[in-house]
Amino acid sequence: MIQYSFSLDDQIGFAQLAGDYNPAHLDPIKARRTRFGKLVVHGIHALIWALEILFHQNSDSLKLVSLKTYFNQPIGLGDPVQFILKTKDKTQAEIQLLCKSEQAVRIIICYERYNNKNYFSFPDSNPEVRDCLDRNPGQLANASGSLELCLNKIEAALRFPNLMRVLPSNQLAELMALTRLVGMECPGLHSIFSDLNIDFSNSKDDSTFLSYEVLSYDSRISLLTQNVQSPSMKGVIRAFLRPPPKFQETYQDLSKQVKKEEFSNQTALIIGGSRGLGEVTGKLLAGGGARVVITYHLGVEEACTIIKQILEGGGDAKCLAYNALCPNLLQNEDLAGDWFPTHLYYFPTPLIFQGQKNTFSEALFQEFCDYYVTGFFNIFQTIQKPGDRLQGVFYPSTVAIDELPADMAEYATAKSAGETLCEWLRKKYPQINIFNPRLPRTATDQTNSLLPSDNKDPASLMIEKLRQFRDIGNPISYISP
Repeated sequence: MIQYSFSLDDQIGFAQLAGDYNPAHLDPIKARRTRFGKLVVHGIHALIWALEILFHQNSDSLKLVSLKTYFNQPIGLGDPVQFILKTKDKTQAEIQLLCKSEQAVRIIICYERYNNKNYFSFPDSNPEVRDCLDRNPGQLANASGSLELCLNKIEAALRFPNLMRVLPSNQLAELMALTRLVGMECPGLHSIFSDLNIDFSNSKDDSTFLSYEVLSYDSRISLLTQNVQSPSMKGVIRAFLRPPPKFQETYQDLSKQVKKEEFSNQTALIIGGSRGLGEVTGKLLAGGGARVVITYHLGVEEACTIIKQILEGGGDAKCLAYNALCPNLLQNEDLAGDWFPTHLYYFPTPLIFQGQKNTFSEALFQEFCDYYVTGFFNIFQTIQKPGDRLQGVFYPSTVAIDELPADMAEYATAKSAGETLCEWLRKKYPQINIFNPRLPRTATDQTNSLLPSDNKDPASLMIEKLRQFRDIGNPISYISP
């Protein structure tokens, strides 16, 4: 069994060679706001890597005849990928790439011996560096165009020596043009490669371009189907148009939904406040007169933007760097004097939708517990000790504990453990109001889906819960039905 983990250097090198600079593959800050929650490998990169392994022992010159590929699951950066050769003979093969025990990519390929390895010429260079097109469904419905084929043969030979030795170099150039088409052009910025079905004919066309034409767009599932054609290749590719990042309402808008002084007795420390529910909470509390400290791990620009909005709107706020998994613990000077928190709000989370149906992963459960149990306990201990100033703790739980979705066992179990920890802390520190409502699915980056879903509005939900938290006079748990 062959196993490999793609690195960021792999990503950068492939992007330069193929011309696909989509931030889902290269920018960890922007990638965390996608449905994947992290950097993912180019689908065509995984395909070409698989072909590189397939042909590592071939001495004959070959030519691709047909190729079907299904990109079933994203491959995360650093995730171990297993190469499984299901069948192979002199003319065809079937390959599976497994990631986290799930079939990520399925490849069905036919090939034949071929002597003329370079049967058309094209620029020996990398594609130009440019920004992704950001297209909406209306712009995609009748889209068409062309991309110039090119290949830096020296770099290609360094990264994929077997393919450059065995296959005509134009076929590698044409495959790489497909990722540039999907990731940069059509659909572009918010794309997910679904599948391809192409064949290679010995055309005498001396064009050096890949042309494309959209055949259909299925708005029900955001699926785009398009024809592609180049000198030796023709076929059909499909890609999803994933929803753009979910940006929350501005401070100006959210502050209008609360009374100016209703949270004025709070100095609120919001762990994980640079986006999602933590961002909404920080803006609402600041709009209600609270002094607000939000923390971020990666999203420093997002956090600074939130603070700027609050300050310009007359609120009182600042942001601090903090990693819930590796607590350097906040420096004493960061939370001193008037800035020492009276209330803690805890929102850090990994990607929620990682589980597999009807399975339980100990490793995934531990990852969730690192956030929801250990990380929470560490920050609680840090701010509880000095001066007994901590009055309240807001720990968001989940209705997944009640619903138990088939693919969320680890998440629900870890959150249940967090609730148990809250109950233990409540008994040990009866003077602290510890509030752990089970929140429904809300409209955030985490829940952005290709399919329509019933996600609650974060602002209205958090206004309700923040007021419940404020109004609880006794240190008891509140669990929403």
